[in-house]
Amino acid sequence: MLKDIAAICLALFCTHALAQDKLRVAATPNPNIFPLLVAMAEDPALPVEIVPVANGADIDAAFSNGKADALLAMTYTIADKVTTRRIPDLRLVFVGLWKGFSEVTYRQDHIGNFGDLQGKGLIVSGPAGGGKDGGPDMIFQAALRRSGMKLSDFHVCYLPVMEAMKLLNSHSLLNSNPQCDPSLSMPASGISLVEPATTGMIMQGMMQGMERGISFQPLFTGYTAWPEDQLPHGGFAALGSVLKDPEKRQVFEKVLAAYKRSAAEISQARAFRAMRIAREISSGIKQYFQPYKLDLPAPVVRIAMMKGNLLFRADASPSIQGDLSRFLTEVVGTAPPDDFYALQPSAP
Repeated sequence: MLKDIAAICLALFCTHALAQDKLRVAATPNPNIFPLLVAMAEDPALPVEIVPVANGADIDAAFSNGKADALLAMTYTIADKVTTRRIPDLRLVFVGLWKGFSEVTYRQDHIGNFGDLQGKGLIVSGPAGGGKDGGPDMIFQAALRRSGMKLSDFHVCYLPVMEAMKLLNSHSLLNSNPQCDPSLSMPASGISLVEPATTGMIMQGMMQGMERGISFQPLFTGYTAWPEDQLPHGGFAALGSVLKDPEKRQVFEKVLAAYKRSAAEISQARAFRAMRIAREISSGIKQYFQPYKLDLPAPVVRIAMMKGNLLFRADASPSIQGDLSRFLTEVVGTAPPDDFYALQPSAP
């Protein structure tokens, strides 16, 4: 009996020790997770565990409950967690440059800027929620400010991407969805989306002539650390306590190195390699984020990759920090503290 109890205790100890050898990464089902899904598919022994979350509140809960060591999110989402003191110990270690966000509009409306949409109904969309007060909302409102506009110039509804697509495909009034304000008695004239959802929306809306009416990236002028068609949307952060612990930091750096390689691979892959990566991303989203009923078909991911729209630049250097700090201050409204930055050379 004592031998059995000892064996059980040993097994429990080993299980606990094994869990501590893995980096627990909180992530919503946005493009930040894609390189990690590819890395995990290609190396099942990679010491990492995904902690799926739906929104900012779930991110907060994951860290306050001690269930996460690191975070994959928009750089401005991470900065907001620190400046608002919700997760003050987060340190930004990696920045990915994306083509990222667009306002998808109807070709027949000839939309070239946000001024063309003033007074119209718009949707802001996140993968598992509407994105209100989160990354999608922050970059949307920052893009409006860059255009000399504000939120009250439009009639905005926040919807999960799958709900939004239903409204746009049917040309239904916004208030036909109970998540929109009842006063919104007009159809949506545009939707703020990130790749590859943008590609998927355009493919679904081919009969209705949908297009990328406005790219958010070129609106943010005055920065020289990245090309005008890219922005530092992608962020990988870890708790300062993880980075200070030699053993935990070693695990983090192993995961980060695999993440960087996969990020570069997504941007460069073509032909059969692109097809395989697209399947790995589609399968990973289904596996880890099934409760949110997301549909990310592999062909959509592959087309976004092949057309160069799903771009994950992984070669930004720590010298990006000056422009990055100014950009984050612009989007978030508050400058992150100096110790927020723990950037490392980002080339794979």
